[in-house]
Amino acid sequence: MILLDYSAVAIANMMIAIKKDKEELTEYFALHMIMNSIRKNYKKYKREYGVMIICCDGPYNWRKETFPLYKHKRRKDKKDSSIDWDFIYKNLEYVKDKIKEDFPIIVIEHSCCEADDVIGTLARYSTSNEIPTIIISNDKDFLQCHSEYVCQYRPINDIIIREPNPSRNLKELVIRGDYDDGVPNIKSPDDIFTIEGKRQSPIYKKDLTKWLDDTEFSFLKEDDLMKKRFNRNFTLIGLINTPEQYQHEIISDYVNQYATLLPNKQKMIQFFMDHRLRYMHERIDDFIYRKNA
Repeated sequence: MILLDYSAVAIANMMIAIKKDKEELTEYFALHMIMNSIRKNYKKYKREYGVMIICCDGPYNWRKETFPLYKHKRRKDKKDSSIDWDFIYKNLEYVKDKIKEDFPIIVIEHSCCEADDVIGTLARYSTSNEIPTIIISNDKDFLQCHSEYVCQYRPINDIIIREPNPSRNLKELVIRGDYDDGVPNIKSPDDIFTIEGKRQSPIYKKDLTKWLDDTEFSFLKEDDLMKKRFNRNFTLIGLINTPEQYQHEIISDYVNQYATLLPNKQKMIQFFMDHRLRYMHERIDDFIYRKNA
């Protein structure tokens, strides 16, 4: 299976074109960039990995109940940005709905999860069922999902990577935190990213190496506050912590959609014609995976 980090990959493509090529953010441009991010990755990997699953963010996120400041900084940065994010998300939502209705591509969106949860859950499902799988994403958080059966393509570098030690990688992510998601490192307080001019306490390389090599986690036994922060970060960053009920629902959604997956070229053509997407129309077969081919 091909697990596409839908909004992250499409937005990255758009931002490159806007900044590098000075493209104007129009409806045609947005739809073309979103559809092309799907098309080119499906074409590239469907022969080896099979069906594509578009993994989407739901409207709510269970992590915010655990840590209310999760992605707080990202929301503020977008609010202060000159980019029309409402317009971008409106088009992402529209394409997602049309793909689900008219294309032979699986779309999974869980109301209480983000795309990371969908990808993490299906990556573990793939490993358990020995299904060759590729994650299409630039996000380093997915290194924890790699296995004998799961690798990752990073469009920004145009490379396929496979992390040899996913558990050690996850431990490092938990120690360092995730600046982009507003998750502080284990030496810094919860609200560090909300205080103007305040910086995280540094984690020095010698300490990080020592902690990563410490299989007994003795460095946490000596500091209750650091242990609390480590557990907080593990809950937020470790994709194995997606609530079990949500994991079951994601897998069930995938299995049900896969069983009924059929192309409807007439509807696909109509969508391309309605939006003057001639380039996509001429490459319509790139969007189709035939299970028995």
